[in-house]
Amino acid sequence: MVGCASSPRTKIELDSAQHQQKLAALQHWQIKGKFGFRSPEQKQSANLSWLQNSDDYQLSLSTILGTSILSLQGNPQWASLKADDETYNGASASELIWQMTGWTIPVEQLPTWIKGQSLKSDKVVLSEQGWIEELQPTCINCRGWTLRFTDYQAVENYWLPHKIKLTHKKNSVDVTIKINSWETN
Repeated sequence: MVGCASSPRTKIELDSAQHQQKLAALQHWQIKGKFGFRSPEQKQSANLSWLQNSDDYQLSLSTILGTSILSLQGNPQWASLKADDETYNGASASELIWQMTGWTIPVEQLPTWIKGQSLKSDKVVLSEQGWIEELQPTCINCRGWTLRFTDYQAVENYWLPHKIKLTHKKNSVDVTIKINSWETN
């Protein structure tokens, strides 16, 4: 019966407030994974790469064969999107993506959400471990979205989500981010 035995699971319990403070301090990171967008009119899946350096970010989406779908860089004050060998600039990354693809995505909030972090006014449901399981943001541009975080894993000194599903019921939009690798600096 030795072959059937399993090792006991380690119980994880975080101080949620302390965990959120630690996530807020994480300002330099990179993820690679998969991105999915679904609306009544469109479906798109892509490889995802996101590099965050303080307020500056770079987002790349590419096909499974490596062909660029779009490249986006910016910060809270400006954004630049490159798609189909054309470059578009504006004050809002979400607006640029919507104009170029028709996708409704709250890009400006993603650097916070990708880490499993919330803002003080957000409504959150915590897991028994102490990390966010569900989040309903209250910021003006992101009302109507519900986020579900699953598959948390230890990455260096952080517990970080590896799957995030964003749902906007009113617009019938689902965005899925599946993170295959995290790098933190």
